[in-house]
Amino acid sequence: MKQNQQKLDKTIRVLNETKDKLAGRERSLTELTERKSSTRKSLDEVKQEKLHTDIELAKLISDNSNLEEKLNEAIEKITNLEVQSNLNIEKSSKMEQIVLVKDKDIQKKEEEMLNKVNELLKKNEEIQHLNIQIEDLKKKLNDEIKFNDKQIKKYKAFEAQMSEAINAKKAIEKIKQLLEIKGFLSDKELEPLLNEIKD
Repeated sequence: MKQNQQKLDKTIRVLNETKDKLAGRERSLTELTERKSSTRKSLDEVKQEKLHTDIELAKLISDNSNLEEKLNEAIEKITNLEVQSNLNIEKSSKMEQIVLVKDKDIQKKEEEMLNKVNELLKKNEEIQHLNIQIEDLKKKLNDEIKFNDKQIKKYKAFEAQMSEAINAKKAIEKIKQLLEIKGFLSDKELEPLLNEIKD
C-alpha cells in the first residue's frame, strides 16, 4: 500500500512535471504561433509595401523615361537652336561686312560729291570773278565804242568840212575861170556853184 502510494505520488509528480513541461511548450507554441502570425503580418505588410514600392518604381521609371525623352527633345531643340544661332551669327557677320563695305562706298561717294561741290563752288567763284571781269570789259568796250563813235562823228564832221572845203575850192576855181573869161557872174551862174559847195 505504501509502495503504491509512493508510485502514485511519483506518477503524480511525473504528471505534474509533464503538465508543467506541456504548459511550457504550449506557451512556447503560443508565442511561436504569435510570432509566426506577427511575422506573417509583417511579411504581408512587406509584400504590400513592396507592391506599393514596385508601383511607385514603375511610375518613376515611366516618368524617368518621359523625362529622358523630353530631355532628348530639349537637347535636340537646343542643338538646332545652336545651329540656327551659328547660322544667324554667320549671316549677321556677313551682313556687317556688307554694311561696312557699303558704308565705305557711301563715305567715298560722299567725299567725291563733296569734292565735286567744292570744285563747283570754286568754279562758281571763278565764273563770278570772270563775270565781273566781263562786265568790266563790257563797260570798257562800251566806253571805247562811245569814244570811237565820238571820234567817228568828229571824223565824219571833219570829212564833211574837208569835202565842203574841197568843193568850195573847186567852185572858187570855176568862179575865177568864169570871171577871167566873162569878167562877171550872173545870179543864174553863181547859184549852181554855191549849191556845189553845199553838196
